[in-house]
Amino acid sequence: MEQETLKDLAARRARAKAMGGGAAIEKIHTAGKLTARERLDILLDKDSFREIGLLGRSQHPKLRDRTPADGLIVGWGTIDGRQVYVAAEDATVIAGTRGRVAEVKTSRARELALKHKRPFIALMEAGAGRFQENNGATAANLGHRFREHYQMSGRVPQVAAMMGACFGGPSFTAMQSDFVTITRDTGFLGMSGPAVVKVGIGREVTAEAIGGAEKSAAVTGQADHLADNDTEALHAIRRFLAFFPSSCEESPPRTAPRPAAIDEAQGAERLAALVSDNHRRAYDMDELLKLIVDGGELFYYRPLYGRNLITAWARFDGEVVGIVANNPMQMAGALDEKAIQKARKFVDICDAFHIPLAFYVDCPGFMVGPDIEEQRMVSLASRYLNTVLAATVPKVTIVLRKAIGLAYIALGGKAMGPDTIVAWPTAQFDVMGPAAGVELTYAREIASAEDPAAKRRELLAQAEAQASAYLAAEMALIDDVIHPAETRAVILGTLARASGNRTPGFKHRIDP
Repeated sequence: MEQETLKDLAARRARAKAMGGGAAIEKIHTAGKLTARERLDILLDKDSFREIGLLGRSQHPKLRDRTPADGLIVGWGTIDGRQVYVAAEDATVIAGTRGRVAEVKTSRARELALKHKRPFIALMEAGAGRFQENNGATAANLGHRFREHYQMSGRVPQVAAMMGACFGGPSFTAMQSDFVTITRDTGFLGMSGPAVVKVGIGREVTAEAIGGAEKSAAVTGQADHLADNDTEALHAIRRFLAFFPSSCEESPPRTAPRPAAIDEAQGAERLAALVSDNHRRAYDMDELLKLIVDGGELFYYRPLYGRNLITAWARFDGEVVGIVANNPMQMAGALDEKAIQKARKFVDICDAFHIPLAFYVDCPGFMVGPDIEEQRMVSLASRYLNTVLAATVPKVTIVLRKAIGLAYIALGGKAMGPDTIVAWPTAQFDVMGPAAGVELTYAREIASAEDPAAKRRELLAQAEAQASAYLAAEMALIDDVIHPAETRAVILGTLARASGNRTPGFKHRIDP
């Protein structure tokens, strides 16, 4: 082969790797962001990236010379030695807009991720497809990405990072993913951006008001993680994938066991002292969980959304477990529509990828009243109950204090078929809170008593005695009442006992 032929190949590759050029790259840096190639250097193991479609470019006559790699970097590499496929939008090329060649490249990456049973990661920068290439009747061929994401769902982990104004198509990619991180100040998520909103309904709004990072993470819950910058978002993706198998055909990866604080006398004492017998006194559930899990480390799922319920991944002797725990520091741990929506998808994700579940229950019930009914709470709760019932992974339920009515059932109650269900001595079970039950049932008796306050206290004491965890244990309605220090051992024992029925394979897709 002649040297000129090889020089031509090298020159073409160099032009593609140069992206949009120095000025465009400097603009990205000035905005506090990284280029697509810099992001891949952080996301993937050193020197592991292999690119496909490098020489792709727009076939539109006016865009051919302006679209190196067609503004999209696609390929595979490794994270902690495990192969992943990735597509990273390049904002230095026509603002990151998506061309038809770029769509073909992304489709190829998704095809290979599914075929090779590897995670797919989308690093997204812009929302709009290029009008020059997609206008008119050609739009009749749009939308293949939705089918491809559907086909991957529940089979391989899907991850999305929103690092720019990702309105439109990229936002739908994110919603079909299992984990979405968004960057503060620079990431946006929504149906349509400000320009389209102005044309469509005549309103001038900011991108922040439509779907800024904080709004997406805390108000709508459409982002699962809020990152301060690109680097933090990329490290979050690496941490997330560390808990997951490469596909549903594998078990979650195990790591070397690490001790938990509860293994030491001081940690066990702190755990027992943390939860008061007084059910009205709040405590820090985050601290409680960190005392029990390996190394005190939790990876939170939607920590800013539905803060009355904690959802997180952790390890027990190196094995991955998904945690669902009431947070008494927020709304006393009561369940509302936000908590239920995030719990439903969290449980779905864990079940699809064979991650056992541990429920920590201290819940006074579901929120009530006309406001919560406007959120279709009955429908949301019913859908969530179906999700928990359908989950076939090992389930452990630890009742710390309040286990009230339907909320108790939703949080791994006996009817949900947990492999283990135990309670701390502070636990109480009831169809509704004892105080509310006394008022509803004995209102007339209390009102007619010589000393109504004393009568109320008497009846409440009786109701609380009838709700005791010891009485539930006596009737064999729970497996045991345990010392708080035994909590970790109970979970480890359940994981060991239930290991025989955990066969990897496809279970179900994961709804947004």
